[in-house]
Amino acid sequence: MLAKKATNIRVVLLGLPMDIAENLSQIVSQWGVILYIPPLYPILRSLGLIREVAPDLVFVWTGETPGTTLLDAVRRAEPQIPAVAVNSHVKMYEILDALDSGVTDYCTPPFDVIHLQGLVGGDTKTACC
Repeated sequence: MLAKKATNIRVVLLGLPMDIAENLSQIVSQWGVILYIPPLYPILRSLGLIREVAPDLVFVWTGETPGTTLLDAVRRAEPQIPAVAVNSHVKMYEILDALDSGVTDYCTPPFDVIHLQGLVGGDTKTACC
């Protein structure tokens, strides 16, 4: 788990659409370094990059079925890394399914700076919607 008010952390944005990744990057970049892995990047190569970077936090896009596959792959391959499910809409059953699958949290834009700071600081399972 991350220390409170952590800085110089490593964050991976996995499969997020460019506009959402840019929005999230503007906020999270003040706390550390970000690696953006675009949508449709091969899953095995994505997991290899995640292993190489050894991030403190991974934001995973779950907007379509491939996103769910990404999330499942990350949770299976790197269960020790906190993963946050990101989607462009809020459906309670999706939030509950994501939290049940072992993600640290679930977020939708517009992103709340205080909530994201809490995630970076190690707060979990609060669903920023």
